[in-house]
Amino acid sequence: MEEGAKASEDIGTDTFDQDLAIGMAETERELLREIDEALDRVVAKTYGVCQLTGKPIPKARLDAKPWAKYTVEAARQIEKMGGR
Repeated sequence: MEEGAKASEDIGTDTFDQDLAIGMAETERELLREIDEALDRVVAKTYGVCQLTGKPIPKARLDAKPWAKYTVEAARQIEKMGGR
């Protein structure tokens, strides 16, 4: 393999690795934001209440995803509408 081709492959790999790391960091920041919001809901005494319907979020859902803002049904409805 030529040196130029090897250098290009290294740059491509480095770019991929950097993009992957940036994507992972963004995902982690989003998760931390969601956890912080859940802690705010604990303080506000609204933790475990669906933000769309006002209904209680089942314990099994909160056990699986403690930062959940919505019941599964409400989350699906939001997803169908293209929201988050």
